[in-house]
Amino acid sequence: MALLKSHNLATRAQVSASPFIRPHTLHAPKPLVRLASQQRLQSAAGAVQATRRQLLAASALLPVAASRRQIVAMASSAGSHDLLIVGPGVLGSFLGTLWKQEFPESTVTAQTNSESNHERLRKMGLSPVTRDAAPADKKYPYVLFAAPPSGSEDYPGAVRAATEQWDATGSFVFTSSMSVCATEDGSTVSENCPLVPEGKAPGTDKLLGAEKAALAANGNVLRLVGLYHAARGPHTFFIKMGEVPRFGGYVVNMLHYEDAARMAFAILKGDGKADGQGFRGQVFVGTDGHPLTFQEMTDACFASGLFGEGSVKFTGTPEIGGGKGKVVDNERSRELLGGWKPKYASFKQFFADGG
Repeated sequence: MALLKSHNLATRAQVSASPFIRPHTLHAPKPLVRLASQQRLQSAAGAVQATRRQLLAASALLPVAASRRQIVAMASSAGSHDLLIVGPGVLGSFLGTLWKQEFPESTVTAQTNSESNHERLRKMGLSPVTRDAAPADKKYPYVLFAAPPSGSEDYPGAVRAATEQWDATGSFVFTSSMSVCATEDGSTVSENCPLVPEGKAPGTDKLLGAEKAALAANGNVLRLVGLYHAARGPHTFFIKMGEVPRFGGYVVNMLHYEDAARMAFAILKGDGKADGQGFRGQVFVGTDGHPLTFQEMTDACFASGLFGEGSVKFTGTPEIGGGKGKVVDNERSRELLGGWKPKYASFKQFFADGG
C-alpha cells in the first residue's frame, strides 16, 4: 500500500506540475508556444503512462506476495495439535493424557488458577501454567474448557476469554451440564431439550451464559450428565449422609469420568466427520444410556462390596424432592461421532465388575 501511495503522489505531482491544466493557461497560445506546449504535454502524458504501468505491475505482485505469506503461515501451523485445557481436573487431565498418546509431538498446556496441582500435571506429561502467568497473546488450535463455575466470578466471561485463546483452526469444546434442561417429569430428552428459563436459577444462568459464549465463537458444547468414578460422584455423597431428603425414585443419568473425557476427545478430533476436522458450533450430550434411580445407584454400590454393608434411606417425594428426573438420550451425538460408545457401559455394570 505504501508503494501505491507513493506512486499516486508522484503521478499527482507530475500532472499538477504541468502548466497546461491550470486555469490561467486555457487561453489560445501562440504557434511557437503551442508547439512547445504540445511537446511538454506529450512528455507529461508519457510519464503518466509509465507510472500507470508501474502501478499495475506493483498491484499484480501484491496478491502474489500475500498468498505466499498465507502459504508460509499455513505451513507453520499445519499439523499442529497443541491443546489448551482450561480446568485440568479429573476430566481435563485424563483427556490431556489421551491427547499426548494420540499426538506425542503436541504440547498440552494445562491452565489452572493456582500451582497446587502442577507437579501432578507434569508427571502426566502436561505443561501447567497459572491463569495469571499464561501468555496473553498465545493462541491454540484446540481448546477444552472444563473448569467448574465455582472457579470464576464471571463464568461466561471466563469461557469467552478462552475462546479468544483459540485460533479457530482446530476445535473448541466447553463442558456444560444437562442441568440446563428444564424437564423434571421423568420423560425422555435429548440434545434439543427445553432449557431452564433465564433467571430461574443462578447456577443454570451461568451455564447457559457460558454455552452462548462458546457457541458464539463457533465452539462446541458438551452437556454432561452425572459424572462418577469409584470414589467420586453423587453416590459417595449419599452414602456419607445415610439418610437423604430426596425422592429415591428420582431418575438420573450417569457417565464415567473417563468416558466424558473420551467424548470430548472425539469432538475435538472430529471423529465421524468425513473431512477429519474438529466439530464447530454443535451441541452434544454425554451419557452412558442407562438411567437409574437414586435408590438403584446406592444399592449397586453396596452390592459391589466396596462400601461395606448398609443402605441409604431416601425420604423425599416427587413433589418435595425436586420432581422425577429425566431420561437422557444421546443417540444423535453418538451418530455424529461415528458411533461413539462408552468404555464403561453403565453405572451398575461398573460396580458389578468391581469398580
